[in-house]
Amino acid sequence: MHHLLCDTFGLLAILAALTGRTAADPTAVAAAEVVWKQIGEAQGVVGMAAVGGKLFAATAANKLVVCDPVAATVVWREIGEVPGRVVAMGVADGKLFASTSTRSGTMHLRDAVETPAAWQHIGHCWCCVGMAGSAAMPGKIFGAIVVNNGAAGVAESIMVRATTPADVPWATAKAGQRPPLGILAFAEVAGKFYAVTREDNLFVSGLTQADNAWRLLGDAAGVTILAGGDGKLFATTKAGRLLMWQPK
Repeated sequence: MHHLLCDTFGLLAILAALTGRTAADPTAVAAAEVVWKQIGEAQGVVGMAAVGGKLFAATAANKLVVCDPVAATVVWREIGEVPGRVVAMGVADGKLFASTSTRSGTMHLRDAVETPAAWQHIGHCWCCVGMAGSAAMPGKIFGAIVVNNGAAGVAESIMVRATTPADVPWATAKAGQRPPLGILAFAEVAGKFYAVTREDNLFVSGLTQADNAWRLLGDAAGVTILAGGDGKLFATTKAGRLLMWQPK
């Protein structure tokens, strides 16, 4: 699954960038109650992204499916395949991005359309647990990276790269952003980053250096995948439920 920690194979460049640590305050009190609404089922989903009023998802069977998340009955429809074992998906500049197997770490993009379309291999993306772009920062896609450094412990960082369809390097986000400890999933909604941790907590932070502290929002029991779009946060759980919450 996408939340498995990655080993250190081929990760020297990333490890060199993971200096410092800004953790969320574990004693912080949730700023607002988060009430998730179940809107359907998401059995077998391993990656998810929201764009254009639609939810796209990659499945464990390497299929790409789409649904209308505001329909009275959410129905997933198969529209093609995904490029290998997807571990994270995101949206930037109106395109779908996907990262495959944490070990081989390939990066791909395709048009966010509800019909079959070719995926384009655009480089590497190691140890990613979630990806997100932001309309406030066009031309960039951010990745939450979790590296298992063996006896030295786990290193977690927010990395960024250009959305250009080429193998360009990832770098530590200039805002100095670090995810909350134990991050499992990552998304963006309306200019804010959201993260879920192994402790079933939902955190939020801004995109800039002045607003990048992670603040505890509330509960995210069982959530393992996040996607943000149209002002809403979508999630899937270990039990295969599809959830939605609209930040205020």
